Amino acid sequence: MKRIRLKSMMVLALGGMMITSQTPVQAQFGGLLGGGSKNSADSAGATIDKDAFGKSADDVAGKVLAARITFLDSKAKLMEALGLKSDAVAKASEAMRAAEGSTSDKIKVADEQTQISNDASKQIDDSMAQSQELSAESKAKFAEGSGKFIEGVLLEKAQIEAIQKLVAQGQTMVQSASILQKVGVLKIVKPVTTMSTMVPGDVTEGSSTLSKILKFAKSQNVEIPGADKATASLGDL
Repeated sequence: MKRIRLKSMMVLALGGMMITSQTPVQAQFGGLLGGGSKNSADSAGATIDKDAFGKSADDVAGKVLAARITFLDSKAKLMEALGLKSDAVAKASEAMRAAEGSTSDKIKVADEQTQISNDASKQIDDSMAQSQELSAESKAKFAEGSGKFIEGVLLEKAQIEAIQKLVAQGQTMVQSASILQKVGVLKIVKPVTTMSTMVPGDVTEGSSTLSKILKFAKSQNVEIPGADKATASLGDL
């Protein structure tokens, strides 16, 4: 009897240590936390809902894709204003508009067009460095393209905080998953990890390009709507 009681006491003590040693999920995840047993639980009994996590990740991926489409559309218009061919950029934009499927599929399509977007930026930079006075028609196109570029960079910047929260939440899910669950959880989390490395770099590069665009616009006496707001928002990059 004494041995049985001793074993029971040890089990209870170890159980208590396991419960108190778990890392609680931070309250900042708001609506993504809830009750339930099918998901990753914290020490307080709250869970990270995998379905909600997946939906949030997909929403952010959709906005990142939309931002990249806007970037390409803006570059096509800027190239047109500067007398450059923009066929490849237009095709890349169409490819991203046609993107369907999972969160991973959307991010893959967005990433596949990166080189085309970078090449377009280089052509625009080189042309602005050499360009003469633009015609009134070209100035209007340049203003339109610049406005779209501002829209794209601000939309993508707005996703950084959401991505950071999803990354932290994804880490908790992976740490809480059993060996059998880990493969499935990692599959859900992977697109978020990809966005966490892709998006901040995009925004930094976009901010640098925007500075050149605004400088050129000023030299051409072209007024860009929203330029002051964009400069203020991106000033901390």
